[in-house]
Amino acid sequence: MSVYGDCGDVILKSPRAYISLLPGLPPIVRKYLAYIDKLLLFPLSLLLNSRSFNLVHIADHSNAFYAFCFSRQRCIVTCHDLLAVRGAMGDSAASCESSPIGILLQRLIMAGLRRADAVVFDSQATFYDYQRLTGIAGDSKQYAVIPIPLNAPFTPDHQAFRLSSAEKGQVPELPYLLMVGSALPRKNRALAIKVLIALGADSHYRLVFAGAPLTESEQAFQRTHTLGSRLISVSRPSHALLNILYCQAHALLFPSFSEGFGWPLVEAQTCCCPVIASTTTSIPEVAGDGALYAEPTDVDTFAAHVLALECPNERERLIRLGLTNTQRYDPVLIGEAYRSFAYQQ
Repeated sequence: MSVYGDCGDVILKSPRAYISLLPGLPPIVRKYLAYIDKLLLFPLSLLLNSRSFNLVHIADHSNAFYAFCFSRQRCIVTCHDLLAVRGAMGDSAASCESSPIGILLQRLIMAGLRRADAVVFDSQATFYDYQRLTGIAGDSKQYAVIPIPLNAPFTPDHQAFRLSSAEKGQVPELPYLLMVGSALPRKNRALAIKVLIALGADSHYRLVFAGAPLTESEQAFQRTHTLGSRLISVSRPSHALLNILYCQAHALLFPSFSEGFGWPLVEAQTCCCPVIASTTTSIPEVAGDGALYAEPTDVDTFAAHVLALECPNERERLIRLGLTNTQRYDPVLIGEAYRSFAYQQ
């Protein structure tokens, strides 16, 4: 909304629930009836009102099929990643599995992206995925790579936030390694546990998973392994708690097999938290020079990077490079890039 705020009247439209709100429905039925709201009623509403919009920007590629409701010349789609599409097409390297319904939905999304007159990609890696999937070379006037800014303010000043007494109890003892996000297999939390083991009982590091709760296998490690007590779960932390976790962490571990962008990379760098990341997909592009890298299966190199950051000079160097990298994600610059691209169409 703020990107186009000074360009005239801006209207935010999203599907409303009608059929899925019928009383007395079991949750599974309600879930599938919601597709009627999303895939039938809302598109009809858009189609009937399409001539009233001078420019339509579909802000998430998962809704790209709405491009069929508008003239090509008036429709832009932002594509965050194509991992699910790649997974639906049988690409195991995407580390994303799809259900039969999911496969149909991903095909519909790709059709919408092809239909749109212009597409903006969060990363060059995602644009390359699009080119491979479609065979399109890419017209510079039709496609652009524009990164996304952070969706919340982060700061290296851990004094800037006040935590509740319960949250204060969730801040672990130092030193700790941090992983942020979901427990999806492609996030590769298993490697972080292997790094903890590789560092050994003589190290003092703890491992904090902030985001999704521990999986069954992670809980089993916590219960049965001699280092299990060092695995700490901070489930769905508040923004304030997450910011402080970044500020006090020895390093962010980001060993994902695949990403479309990778917000935690920039969040950590903004908080002066060193980053150790994998070399896959968009990750090196997003973290830039402000990270140490290893293959997502290379436990020894990840562990070596952890130890390397015990050197004050190396730590300071990486933090400085990370802060420099974050300047690329200035929301003002990104807003200008979006407006320039949108109105050249």
